[in-house]
This record gives sequence, structure tokens and C-alpha cells, in this order.
Amino acid sequence: MAHSATAPALSEGAYKPFRWFVLATLIVVVAVQAIALIAPAPLIGEIIQTTNLTPGEVTWMTMGTWNLFVAVAAILGGPLIDKFGFKWMYIFGMVMIGLGWLLMPVIGDSFMGMTVARAIQAIGGGPIMGAGVYISATCFPRKERAMVNGFLGFAMGLGIMAGLTLGPASTAAAGNWAVGLSNLWPLAVVGIVMTVIVMVGPKVAPADAAAERGDSTANASNLALYKKALTMPLTWIATATVVIASWFNQAFNDMTPGYLALDTPVGLGLGAAGAGSVASLAQIGNMVGCLAVGVLVERLFHGKARPALMIAFTAMAVGAGLLLVPGINTSQVLLTAVMMVTVFFLGWINATALGWVAKNYPAEITGKLGGTAQGIGIFGGLAGVAAGSAALHATGFYTVSTLIMVGVALVGVAVSFFMQTQKHQALLSPAAETLASSGR
Repeated sequence: MAHSATAPALSEGAYKPFRWFVLATLIVVVAVQAIALIAPAPLIGEIIQTTNLTPGEVTWMTMGTWNLFVAVAAILGGPLIDKFGFKWMYIFGMVMIGLGWLLMPVIGDSFMGMTVARAIQAIGGGPIMGAGVYISATCFPRKERAMVNGFLGFAMGLGIMAGLTLGPASTAAAGNWAVGLSNLWPLAVVGIVMTVIVMVGPKVAPADAAAERGDSTANASNLALYKKALTMPLTWIATATVVIASWFNQAFNDMTPGYLALDTPVGLGLGAAGAGSVASLAQIGNMVGCLAVGVLVERLFHGKARPALMIAFTAMAVGAGLLLVPGINTSQVLLTAVMMVTVFFLGWINATALGWVAKNYPAEITGKLGGTAQGIGIFGGLAGVAAGSAALHATGFYTVSTLIMVGVALVGVAVSFFMQTQKHQALLSPAAETLASSGR
């Protein structure tokens, strides 16, 4: 019988209420990681003044370095999470992020020194990014796991919004950008304290939760199902949408604050505080999008991924292009509204694509497929920062960097067109049944 090794879903009551503190810890730790990611972005102007580097060099030093090392750390951190659990990896991540902040006044005024500090932080941030799926699978019943992953996106948006405000505010209070960033280290301590409480707290999952997750070694078909899924084109189409969204997300969040902050004609001349305010308010749209997409996709598109993804990528392309339009980019109100709508739709992509995976693949392999998509997606983010930084360095202006974002979003529209769910289900379901029943 197909999937016979998978036990019936456990009731919500079988999981202890302490799981909600685990969720709160996830939100705080992920938010602190996002603050560390984004806090230098609105400070590009200040960093340029003290380092005499070009905007492109500073953007790569602060943001590109992060994306390079966080991509590697996220992929390598996956097996470590499986071996040691998310709690030790959360503590490791918070220690590394705090250490990177403390090093900035010491070595951060040079290209190599700041690169080292950001690399240290990113090495800590990588496993944090990969732990969300693990936490949802090990601490929450099936029906709550999509909600947990929604809060993962919400926490990223919350952290980015906070970081865009805290970076300039702390710098203004300290009178120096490196000291200002260094003064954020207590945030990492909060994450450590909450994680320690989780470590000593009660076990939230019941003893038979492993059977519900499909962890039993008796389910020998899991690897075969996973390999079969990797041969299907739509597996990679779904992954490609995550990669494209990551490219756009990192380029938008890392490049736009500098565009807002720097003086004209390079930027819009809002300064660090103004750029941080506009960009942080825009993140409200991302958080709402992450939380609302599940309901919207089900009710408006009847669970179909293709129209939701195509509309989202189209809106992102239009929103990025409007950043260059006079009259819009000279009005903080219109600019904030455009950015808010753009990242609202950006928040749809991962939730829609990974939700589609959860619905259309055997449950036993969705974690592997989701992890594969997110791991590769991080490299898309790295490409986004690299392309934007290179264009900025070559031209001295943000026009080409912004047009690259528009082009990438349009590629996302084209890729999303091939998300034909019904055709894919017809292909996958018989294969899944055959593999599961035969154990091949």
C-alpha cells in the first residue's frame, strides 16, 4: 500500500504549548539575523566617506560578502542542524553575529577588515536560515507547518525593517557608523537567552512524532521518490522561481537603501535616516504579503501557483521600474507606497512555490525539496548583489542596477508560465505510488 510507513497525523493537542515559545524564539533569532544582514545598507554614504571606497566596492564589501558566505554556510549547515539540532546552531549563529558586530570598530574601517567581520556574521547567519523547515517539521503538527514557514518570512521582513531603522539610529547616537553597528550586539544576546530557555524547556513533540514526519527507516522509498522528483522539469521550475525571487529580494533590499540615501545625481539624496525610514516602512508590505499569501492563493486562484506567481513577478518588475520615474522617486509618499506594493508581491513567491511543492509531492520528501530550493536560492541572492554592485561600480549610477532587477522579474514571469500543476500531478502521482509500494 502506498505510503504505508507514514503514520496518521497527530492531533494538535499532542504537541505541548511550549512550541509557541519555540516559534517566538525563531522569530527573534531570524529577525536578529536579518538586522545583521541589512543594517549596513543605509549607511553606504557614511562608509564611503570614512573608507574612500566607491559605492560599488562598499556595497560588495558589506552586502556581497554576506551573501557569498551565508550561501555556503546555509548549505553546509543543513547536515549540522540534523546532527546537533537547531538550538546549538542558533547559539552558534548568534555568537558569530554578535562577534562580527563587536569587531567592526576594530577592523571595519578597511575593505579587508569589514569583509572579515561580515563573513563571520554570515557564517553564523547561514544555519539560521536553514533551520526554519527543521523546526516546523520537528516541533509542530502538519497543519501548522505552513504557518511556521509564513512566520519565517514575516520575521525576515520584521528584521529588515528594524535593521533599516536601527542602523542609522545607532550610528547617529554613536557618531560613527562602525561604533553604531557594534552597539547592536545586545540583540544577539537576546537570541541566545531565548534559545537557552528552549534548550532547558519541555520537549514539545510527542514521542511518536517521528512516525508522523515519515522519519522511520522502514520508508525505504523516500530517497527513490526524491531522486524521481529531481528528474521532473517542474521541480526545477519551482526552484527557479525561488532563485529568481532571491535574486530580486537581495538586489532590492541591498541596493535600494543606497540609492535612496546617496546624494543626487547618484541617488535620491534622502540621507541615511530618510533612506532607512522609507525602506523600513516598505517592509510592512513584505510582512503582510508573507502572512496573507496562503489565503489569497487559495481563495483567488483556487490553489494554482502559476497565476499567483506570474502576477507577483509582473508587479515586482513594474515596481522596480517605477523607482526610476521622476515624480515618483521625488515623492517620499509615492516612493514608499511603490516599494511597499513591490515587496508585498515579493513576499508571495517563496510561500507560493514552496507551498506548491508541499501540495504536489509526497510529504516524505518535501523537506528535502524545500531545502534544495532555498539553498540554491541563496546563490541567486548572491548573483543579485554581484550584478547590481558590478553595474553600480561600472557606471557610477543605480539605473542599470535597477533595470537588471526589472529584467530578472520579467524572467520570473516567463518561468512561472510553465507551472502547470495538473499536468505535473498526473506525472508525479503514479510514479510516487509505484515507488512507494515497490520500495525502489
